[in-house]
Amino acid sequence: MTASLLLLKLMKKSVILSILINIILISCTQNRNSRDEIIQNTTSYNYELVGNEKTLSYLIDDETKYRFSALFVYTDKSGREYLTFYNTFFQILFYDLNTRDFLFKIQLEQEGPNGIVAPGGFYIEDFDNIFVTSSTTPFLYKIDSTGVLLQKIKYGFTESGYFIIQQRSITFDYNPLVFINSRLYLSQHPWQGSAVSKTPLCVVIDTVNQINYELPCMFPRLINDNELFTLSSESTIFSRIFNGKEFVYSFFYDENIHVIDIDHTKVRKYKIKSKYISSITMEKRPENRNEYNKQVYGDAAYGNLIYDQYRNIYYRFANPKVELDNGPDYAELVVHGRKKFSIMILDENFNIIGETLFPEWIYSPTVLFVHRDGLYISNNHPMNPAFNEDILSFQCFEVKKI
Repeated sequence: MTASLLLLKLMKKSVILSILINIILISCTQNRNSRDEIIQNTTSYNYELVGNEKTLSYLIDDETKYRFSALFVYTDKSGREYLTFYNTFFQILFYDLNTRDFLFKIQLEQEGPNGIVAPGGFYIEDFDNIFVTSSTTPFLYKIDSTGVLLQKIKYGFTESGYFIIQQRSITFDYNPLVFINSRLYLSQHPWQGSAVSKTPLCVVIDTVNQINYELPCMFPRLINDNELFTLSSESTIFSRIFNGKEFVYSFFYDENIHVIDIDHTKVRKYKIKSKYISSITMEKRPENRNEYNKQVYGDAAYGNLIYDQYRNIYYRFANPKVELDNGPDYAELVVHGRKKFSIMILDENFNIIGETLFPEWIYSPTVLFVHRDGLYISNNHPMNPAFNEDILSFQCFEVKKI
């Protein structure tokens, strides 16, 4: 090949690459400009969540603290269902979901060849591929069901130099890990003092080719009017799910939800307002830590978004503003959920079709799972008068037409 032909070929590639980049940038700009455009959906209250006689209870041992930051259901290839959760003693516990028998624990080692630094959650692909996140270091660890470390994937920076923020795979802020074709879609949050419009909502970790890159959709401005993120950290908290086609983001201090395609180039925004919340505001936080936690716990805010794949509907949690006394440790209670909450029911097109208000201090809206039977919610909140720290128990709720 002559030098002139080679130069022409390189120029053509450069032009194509430039066109692709411009298309992405234009798409991103259009999406940013359309963030304030809300798709009008319908609201009706024709359905409600009704508790039935189905309950599940699991005995927990003395080594298991009653604090469930990551709880998921895993189904193996044979169809056997497991209730799994992370223990603060660096263990992942496995129960048979239906027989309620305890099966085994994976002890996550902290040092040595199998050491995992600051485990922050997990995702089970199968028993030979269990991914564990770190809450302090940019590593994703792959282990098997015996705890042997199979792979240590570092994801500190993207190809463009963006520093990737660690993500925990937790359920009290429901944000499970999402893998699509061996690519991990890792959600992000703004750093204190960082530019909101330059913080991507999601980065991709290619676990096979070891390539990291950020997706074009940036973090939206919520109740923060400043370009730099300066508010309390809870103002950036969100729940994110993947419904098999799109990502859906529910920001706790925003009544709207954001529906985004896999590549994070197309955004649709829906107003999903609870009838129990008049508005979302954030007052200046007190310096006293106990007062700070009490204020956060009592504020009106939205909560987790859960996808029910069996019925093709969504549940969005809402927390009405409540007055609180000075008794409980609210920093501890926030893991178990608010004193008062409702669950909004959305159809497949994000129309509001119902909302159910739950009784105070009975259920834990952060300890739950979706099943073919219905939505199982823990009925053993630490403030429940019938609380029993030796069991993990659930009641089943079904969507019923009113």
